[in-house]
Amino acid sequence: MEKKSCDKCVRWLCGILFSAFAFCWFYIFQRDLVSAEIRLIFAGSDSLVGKFSDSHLIVSLILTVVSLLLAIPGRILLRFKKGLYGCNYLLSALFLGIFTGYDGDSFFGQSYTVWMATVISAVSLFLICKIIASVPKSEYNDRPRTLAGNLLLMSILFTMVGYIGNTDENLHRRLGMERMYSEKRYAELLEIGRDEEESDASIDLLRAKAMLNLPVEPNPAGCGIGEMLFRYSIYAPKALANSLKSMDNTQAYLSACLLNCNIESFRDSIHLENYKTLPTYYMQALVIANDSLANVVFTKQFKEEKELYDSFLRELSPLEGEPVQFRINSTYINFHETYFWFYTFKK
Repeated sequence: MEKKSCDKCVRWLCGILFSAFAFCWFYIFQRDLVSAEIRLIFAGSDSLVGKFSDSHLIVSLILTVVSLLLAIPGRILLRFKKGLYGCNYLLSALFLGIFTGYDGDSFFGQSYTVWMATVISAVSLFLICKIIASVPKSEYNDRPRTLAGNLLLMSILFTMVGYIGNTDENLHRRLGMERMYSEKRYAELLEIGRDEEESDASIDLLRAKAMLNLPVEPNPAGCGIGEMLFRYSIYAPKALANSLKSMDNTQAYLSACLLNCNIESFRDSIHLENYKTLPTYYMQALVIANDSLANVVFTKQFKEEKELYDSFLRELSPLEGEPVQFRINSTYINFHETYFWFYTFKK
């Protein structure tokens, strides 16, 4: 009777652990990726896409239940008990990882290396557990050994899920941004990865498009990009500049000039009379150019940015003979969110 009770506790323990992990995996860690997969699966039906996209909790619960149901054939086929019972969730763990392998283009985006490593790991885990199961065991400390064995197996399976599934930060960041852009939540989009140094060309463009859509009255529409663009890490300035140039948007063109460090074209294209307050990075570019008109029209703002530019030059001056990377690192903390820093080291 005690032995049956212990076996039942093991089944409940493994079931609860795996359920909690599977739900968190789908609902929290892979939220945007699962939504992207749903859009891919139901690409021909906008109504189904909308229904499932708005019901992420329900979708996560359904996928969690499916993964748990796969433990039934796992238990029938693998037939592990007691301290090795957790290995019966091998098929369930493979489902979690394989289902979340989307790479932005392909549903099963895992590389050949990942597939091979997965097969080898799964087979090795099965064989090792079978060998352990065939070895006679003492009843001494049976419960602690059973608990420890299952916790170890669950940890291995969860690690396997993380390896097989797509955990690329930039992909998840981009998918989250795309969702918020479609919902017109531009300010929230710009908070994603705000302090991260990693980016890619797609993320750069999504941020720029969000900035162009921010409300900035009474200034011209879209000039929020001139206030925020260089607060973020930019992976490919030239590619972003080309994308902005292709838009029929004055603010996008002005920002493209700044990204290309083409201050002369910027000065020729900006109309200062349209602005009540000049966006920070526009003013910093005009300070670099020592633009006399900007000094007259926006005297106070020009003076403040000129003082910041002088401070940057003073900090940079003693480092003149040092390697470029050393100068970049030395001025990064205080000035990396200024156009002065970008213009100096990216041109």
